[in-house]
Amino acid sequence: MSQPQGMLWLFCCDLPAMKPTVAPVTPSSLSPQTVALPPWQDSSFQRWYDEGEKLANAKAYERALRCFEEAAIIDPKSVPALVYQAVCLIHLGQPQQALALAEQVLAIAPDHAQGWLFRGVALHRLGRYSEAYACYGQVKAS
Repeated sequence: MSQPQGMLWLFCCDLPAMKPTVAPVTPSSLSPQTVALPPWQDSSFQRWYDEGEKLANAKAYERALRCFEEAAIIDPKSVPALVYQAVCLIHLGQPQQALALAEQVLAIAPDHAQGWLFRGVALHRLGRYSEAYACYGQVKAS
């Protein structure tokens, strides 16, 4: 079976042998709320996440969003991947969807500063100013 060409592979296994074809990557920037994943999933998650981060930093928000969505498929409770999705959606002018993701973050990690911050930004963009300011007040100085 030939492997797909390109930078990012969703499945990093030799399927007949079920052995990782890529050395596992230890995530260094993931939230402590992230659940430990099997090495082949961890490597896939990190590749999608890293590529999304590069694209977001280059202001390619639509492509970055797709990467963070792929990362979230691998680990649906990854707070950093959810936060980055919310950020991308805010930049893409989709505050309602960003609000839903910020609320997912806060359901997983109720004291997450970026969850509160981007919930506030999304509410602000929706014209819900008093709710937005209440969220900003929940952001604790780190």
